[in-house]
Amino acid sequence: MPSSARTRAFLPARYYALLVHMIHGPDLPASELLEPIGLDLETLDDAETMLSPDQVDALLKRAERMSGRDDLGMQLGRLIKPSSHEYLGYALMTSATLGDALQIAARYWRLITPAFRLSLAREQHGIRIILEPVVAMSLSCLRFHVDTIATAFHEELRFLLSGHVPAYEVHLPSELTMGPGIRRWLAPARVHFDAPGMTLQMLISEQVTARPLALADRSALRIARQRCDEAMARMTVRGSLGDWVRLMLEKASGHQPRQQELATMLHVSTRTMNRRLDAEGTSFRQLGTIVRQARARRMLIESDLSITRIALQLGYADTANFTRAFRIENGTTPARFRSLNRSLQ
Repeated sequence: MPSSARTRAFLPARYYALLVHMIHGPDLPASELLEPIGLDLETLDDAETMLSPDQVDALLKRAERMSGRDDLGMQLGRLIKPSSHEYLGYALMTSATLGDALQIAARYWRLITPAFRLSLAREQHGIRIILEPVVAMSLSCLRFHVDTIATAFHEELRFLLSGHVPAYEVHLPSELTMGPGIRRWLAPARVHFDAPGMTLQMLISEQVTARPLALADRSALRIARQRCDEAMARMTVRGSLGDWVRLMLEKASGHQPRQQELATMLHVSTRTMNRRLDAEGTSFRQLGTIVRQARARRMLIESDLSITRIALQLGYADTANFTRAFRIENGTTPARFRSLNRSLQ
């Protein structure tokens, strides 16, 4: 993990505050738990407080050592509900279907934790949710987060589906030593310890993702999403504007956002955005090209759409323009790229 990724990442303190509230007491004062990170409980409870990965690691090690427990992640996950995520939680609850809620979660996942990247992959029988760590952390810290996310995901499924948790597949990292109770806590999910690398994956059937949510409300969803956009914009104050722009381009559906749209979300002019991106050694055009070409490569490999259809979906005027741009970035034509990569599968 590049050191720059580690120094730019700041994690919302609210979930770690919930952990401290969960375990502190007369025999385990909050002040002693928080000593390694130099904060008091009131500061940790502040909605604007962010922690560095080093602070999180130190806090979790202290919490595990002082409590003598190795299931803190699962315990914390059971306390997390959609409402724990502030406006993002309201967006999840007011989505039309579970599938829509998953799309919302993928778009705004950084509001929950920038320590993991969430992506969705549509498969023949459902949707695969893939969570990949993108911030360097110790194995014990990683295990805590995987425990927490897996358990919280399970509890939030229960909440969104009015208490009826479906049977679904959970794939945990084979390289991590997980708590023995994880299968019991996630029942009726089928738990496998075979996820590649350090990823956490869940597979949910199409029938389940199509289920309507009881609290669906289009107007409330629109307001909640607007607040999520504003929160995402505020995160750029602490991080890289280029990272945020790229994320918004990657998560866009239907069309690739124009620069003016993203600048408006940040309440800055396009000139100011260009100046800040230039200071980071990039530009809106470069980021757009990177995202568009990555999407083109995925579509060529994973879909059976014609090259003309892919070109139009990516916003190119015609196949010739798409082919020319693709050759410049990838050194070959779309047709040749598709043929070579499919022959390797």
